[in-house]
Amino acid sequence: MKIVVRDMPPRVVWALEQAGVHPLLARLYAARGVLNPDELDDGLARLLPPEGLRGIHEAAALLADAIQADKRLCIVADYDCDGATACAVGVRGLRLLGAHHVSYIVPDRVIDGYGLTDPIARRVKDSGADVLITVDNGIASVEGVATAKALGLQVLVTDHHLPGAEVPQADVIVNPNQPGCTFESKSIAGVGVMFYVLLALRAELRQRGAFNAQEQPRLDTLLPLVALGTVADVVRLDPNNRRLVAQGLKRVRAGAMPPGLASLFVAAGRTAKAATTFDFGFALGPRINAAGRLADMTLGIECLLTEDAARADELARTLDGINRERREIEGDMREQAMLVAESLFEEGAEPPSAICVFDPDFHEGVVGIVASR
Repeated sequence: MKIVVRDMPPRVVWALEQAGVHPLLARLYAARGVLNPDELDDGLARLLPPEGLRGIHEAAALLADAIQADKRLCIVADYDCDGATACAVGVRGLRLLGAHHVSYIVPDRVIDGYGLTDPIARRVKDSGADVLITVDNGIASVEGVATAKALGLQVLVTDHHLPGAEVPQADVIVNPNQPGCTFESKSIAGVGVMFYVLLALRAELRQRGAFNAQEQPRLDTLLPLVALGTVADVVRLDPNNRRLVAQGLKRVRAGAMPPGLASLFVAAGRTAKAATTFDFGFALGPRINAAGRLADMTLGIECLLTEDAARADELARTLDGINRERREIEGDMREQAMLVAESLFEEGAEPPSAICVFDPDFHEGVVGIVASR
């Protein structure tokens, strides 16, 4: 085990103490990179403004035009918890803002692979959609976007992953890590990016007279899902992400969350009133991820979308069962891999720097977890 001692700048510790922070907490905060007391303010007013995201205004205009023209919107999601929550936030948010036709497609991990591929683009077109929106993917889908455009679809890419040498020729790209974007929170998750797109869309619709500031839809109801996806994706909790998570947790503890989220707490044996990031990262997140690993992430997304409490309970129990199966498969695979690895060690000899263990029967959806163990 290697212990790394974090740096605690004395000036930062002193400034935090002067702001009324307990000395022990001041040292902990300073060691975690909190540089000034303002970063400890988790109020919504302290969130970074959407204007910092490159392409955000163009995305808002594209979606506002589509809503006002009653076009059909289709979200292409990813099959992990960030992608599932981003999809649920997108569907719920777009409907809140007046979209009448919002559907989604989530690729199958084994059959379709990752991202917006050519076949997925054709499935979106065949569904009757006019606008394709990616969440938590798309920045690497050069060919998939080209296919979608050739089919006559408008394409909005929302993502947070690093781009490659070539970016897709979408109508609009919103990604804090794309070239030329000055948004400070480079660690924002895919669900956070989609949430910011909705904030900009609401402002655009408000400017067009769709509603006023007093009557506008409450997008803060989406924050529990934003918090879950942010924690589950293990992105760095920079000041902006910390605020998104804190605001989501406050609403969960107050019982203000979608039925599916409440049902997942029950299925996981956790208490929503005392929710922490641990619950998101080690209880709810894995149950949603399990659907994408062993079954169909549609189960996870539907659990987050349904307003029927009984249906939410049913889906949460199903996800819990899938997660139990995932743990059993992972345990068997890990035991098998360790037996093979141990057989390669010679007593008293230096262990090899790397070991390759392959078995064609290893489950594709679980092998990555076993490798990381």
